[in-house]
Amino acid sequence: MLTPELVIARRRGERLHVGSIPAKQRDAAVHLAAQYLSILLEHEGASRDDASLKKVSAGLLKLLDDANEYATETDLEPPQLRRELFLHAASRRRSQRSGFDREEIINEVAQRVELTPQRLEQGLFADLRGAQILQRATRLDAEALLSRFDRAQRQAVLLRAVRVVAVVRGATPAAYRTLFQKLKFRRLLFQVEPEDDGYRFTIDGPFSLIDSVTKYGLQLALILPALEACGQLSLEAELRWGKDRRRLTYSYEHQAESTLEADAALPPDVEKLVGAIEKASKQRWSAQPGGALRNIPGVGIVAPDLTMRRDDGEVVFVEVMGFWSRDAVWRRVEMAQTGLGARFLFCVSSRLRVSESVLDEDHSALYVYKGTMNAKTICKRLDQLCEDVASGT
Repeated sequence: MLTPELVIARRRGERLHVGSIPAKQRDAAVHLAAQYLSILLEHEGASRDDASLKKVSAGLLKLLDDANEYATETDLEPPQLRRELFLHAASRRRSQRSGFDREEIINEVAQRVELTPQRLEQGLFADLRGAQILQRATRLDAEALLSRFDRAQRQAVLLRAVRVVAVVRGATPAAYRTLFQKLKFRRLLFQVEPEDDGYRFTIDGPFSLIDSVTKYGLQLALILPALEACGQLSLEAELRWGKDRRRLTYSYEHQAESTLEADAALPPDVEKLVGAIEKASKQRWSAQPGGALRNIPGVGIVAPDLTMRRDDGEVVFVEVMGFWSRDAVWRRVEMAQTGLGARFLFCVSSRLRVSESVLDEDHSALYVYKGTMNAKTICKRLDQLCEDVASGT
């Protein structure tokens, strides 16, 4: 017996109409039923609560849904239609102080907005997710879908990570630069050290943060394909798993040909800043993505977001740290105090409650911004860094 939530039904006034499977979906439903029956026959002897099979089934359906292309197809304005209908219904209820006829209300509003009652009802919620039209089903084959399922499981584990240590090897220098760019694009908090023809990345996990856990966790999960594309990956994650947030460790090894391709994409806020700085400085400062890695022995590597070059040849590196973690800011302060060997400006959101005065070095400075970064202020800070170094102050 079905539960009421699974009944194909529509309400018309005070009556419920139960329908059958629509004719245009009948063939697909027959095929689906045959597939389910085949699966059941193959699993005779298994327990009813075969958790792994249930998760595989639910997971594959989720991945298929994600891979499909959906769109809202309507020339109407559903929010405006809902507003018209709900305000009219509320007004009628206040005036009558008793029940009212739903179909009458719909007919009146439909006439007002010059639609048929049926067209009005179809358009009321056409912008909601459940009303989206499947425009193109995924063309993945079964093996590709299962491979995607395997990777998706590993990505889902990282959503519960406190810390991830990833050692990558086997890529070219250009590919490693791309990996750095992708880590910066995702705004991940990481430390990196050279290790045996590769690099060791220690990446903060979402469960190391106080807030923005879900958003940051998604960014961490999305970096996994780039780590795997380096060729050789050894990953270990410290987790908080289950409802009780139990401490567990997850390890994963991956080995394949390096497939990481160059990608110079900048984070949206940094990309916007590039043009704004050049305009604010009247072309005195020009910006290039990334820059040379600064390796501080015993401390780690700093990977700038931008290389800023003034028209007289002076250079300052810029790293935008955003608002994820105060600890990451203190790490940069420690690096700067140790000596970065170049001028650096670190841009930090005021939400992290860090004062610019905590970094008072000749070659490095903090710029604390509220909301969005101000290009004119950054230009002044860049000039100030150059003047301080030149004067020896």
